[in-house]
Amino acid sequence: MARKRDSPKLIKIKDAINLINQQVSLIGIVLEQREPKQCRNNDWICTLRIIDDTYPSPGFTVNVFSNTLEELPQIKNHDDMILFTCIKMQTFDSGKRVNAACNKRVSSFALFEGADFVCYQCTSNFHEEEALYKSAMADLRKFFASCSEVVRALQSISYRTEPCSVETFSFLREIKKGKRFDLVCRILHADEDMSSVFVWDGTDAPPASILAKRSEEDKAFSSLSVHTLLSRDILLSFPTVGTILRVSLSSHLFHRVKPGDWVELYQLLFEVDKGSWVIKVTNSTKVRHLAQDDCLVEKIMRLYNKRISSKLGHIPFWCFPSPPGLTETDENCAPFVTLMDIITFPKVTCKYRCIVRVVTAYPWQVDDFCSNENRHHRVLLTLEDPTATLEAFLCDKDAVRVLLGFRVS
Repeated sequence: MARKRDSPKLIKIKDAINLINQQVSLIGIVLEQREPKQCRNNDWICTLRIIDDTYPSPGFTVNVFSNTLEELPQIKNHDDMILFTCIKMQTFDSGKRVNAACNKRVSSFALFEGADFVCYQCTSNFHEEEALYKSAMADLRKFFASCSEVVRALQSISYRTEPCSVETFSFLREIKKGKRFDLVCRILHADEDMSSVFVWDGTDAPPASILAKRSEEDKAFSSLSVHTLLSRDILLSFPTVGTILRVSLSSHLFHRVKPGDWVELYQLLFEVDKGSWVIKVTNSTKVRHLAQDDCLVEKIMRLYNKRISSKLGHIPFWCFPSPPGLTETDENCAPFVTLMDIITFPKVTCKYRCIVRVVTAYPWQVDDFCSNENRHHRVLLTLEDPTATLEAFLCDKDAVRVLLGFRVS
């Protein structure tokens, strides 16, 4: 008869740091998770900082090794607990500091969430009897619930090295060409291969610099507007107010994010390419998750809800009180909408007002507005607002009426 495997004895972090070169088992709350990196031998490493009632902030460092990126800890919530078994205590920095290594061959871990401490991820060598530590988890949760300072640190979460103030982050409405910014934003959509994600913070990016005219040779001119890249079914799930920008990636930087997540994005570079804002990642770009009740998230949603509750909330930020040279309409009682509203309207026809910028006209010379064949007036306009870019084809009386009332920005 096989001998039943003994459950490992839990040790507090304060005691574990004195057991150098020994294997220990710990339970802690995850305070920080740094971005995974690939080692020279093609394995993956992820660094966690955990805390317990004997070792609070800044926490104890555990390096987790695995064969694949997916096998690393995938932390879901800001107060989840992790159970490590058989991790090895070791020293570094000439013996001045201590950390632990979770080796894929002998160590294991399990992640728990909720009041019932449900296990949602564990290594393949994790054993069921090791989940008998819910009483220890409950004691740890109870201790930190009574410690307001730690609770604030955990709720500010995630995965930040140090808590940040609201003032260190910018809104999309503040971006400038060639500058680097830190953003707090929501992930609205991610490509299947995670090569790019679409982000939003409820504000309007400023108008980008555009070409003075559109020539026949400039076939490359095209907007990177969201509606040209995604299906209508996906667009229907998006907010229709506020700029949505694509962040293109060339690494595993966003492997843990999913639609609906709020994140902090550090050191993004903003450029303009053919009239469109382009977000580029840099060597310093980092991603940090945020809890839904984080103060930064709550501030963004409070500003956004205040905006859309106003009758003028769908007007671009850069139009207040009204842009110079604005073309008037005959439908003064019609509601203001955005181009994204128009794209996702359930009705084919509807009366509305939409403030847009005319970024190109083709033909762009007045003498060419009349076709040589039948002398009809025809023009193709590219219209833009903070939410989308659309092309409008005007003919005859409509073309003449509009052309007499606008000029290209």
